[in-house]
Amino acid sequence: MATLNDYLSQVENLLHDVNNVFWTQSQLTNYINEARQRTVRDTGCLRNLQTTTAPLAYNSTSLTGVSPTAWVGNTAVTAGQYVFSNIFNYVYTQSGTSGTSAPAYPSGSSPFPPSAPFADGSALLQYVSNCEIIPFNALPQGINVYDVVNVNLYWGNSRIPLRYLPWSNFTAQLRYWQNYVGRPVCFSMYGQQAVYIAPIPDQSYFIEVDTNILPTALSLSTPNVTDSIIDPWSGSVQYYAAYKAKFYEKSYGEAEIFKQEYNKHILNVLNSTFTRRIPDPYSSGG
Repeated sequence: MATLNDYLSQVENLLHDVNNVFWTQSQLTNYINEARQRTVRDTGCLRNLQTTTAPLAYNSTSLTGVSPTAWVGNTAVTAGQYVFSNIFNYVYTQSGTSGTSAPAYPSGSSPFPPSAPFADGSALLQYVSNCEIIPFNALPQGINVYDVVNVNLYWGNSRIPLRYLPWSNFTAQLRYWQNYVGRPVCFSMYGQQAVYIAPIPDQSYFIEVDTNILPTALSLSTPNVTDSIIDPWSGSVQYYAAYKAKFYEKSYGEAEIFKQEYNKHILNVLNSTFTRRIPDPYSSGG
């Protein structure tokens, strides 16, 4: 398994610059980290199952996800406690006792939650997010997540795969009624950093999110740490890093050769790792 020192040796040999005359190791490390990210994006080799809950709120203070509990009336609450009610997640900003009725949002006269804290009994509530949103930042891997492949929902003893719909179909079919809550059956992607689920959860559910994640950057301060990208995917990194180095040098012809070599190795890896799956060894059909 490769380390940063291994990558540096490979790239320096390809560039015929083992003494770092033309490129410093710091430059090459940046190119290597770019190459690692590109390799992961092109192959999806760093796949990670992350377990969390829905509803899920993003705690901007600690940069983690928070699992809210259902709002309950006439209950002692503390500042910093997260709750969900109807279609929104809230956080208590002042301790006290919750009110006798749930927050009146959305309603005909108040379709949106207020931007400022509002009274809930003797306590104060502040809107945080919609219950239908699962921010990438709130997942265990945080902003390293760049794509969601599947979402499974735990319901009793069942693990139920959610259906996927493109956003336009998703919002037209499943987001028409604001107060439509129930067990989620579908998900969609919106923008770069958010998953939406529908119907909006009517209770707290455990969910399993099948994600592709980016690698953590390698550092010259710890050059012998084993990379999370393993063979055969790690073998392509050196060629893309060499391409970036030659492109920086404005040796565009040589850069193109290294890029073609990278593409060739990526295709070879994909062909060798995805062609050995037999859907059903007892099936007579394809």
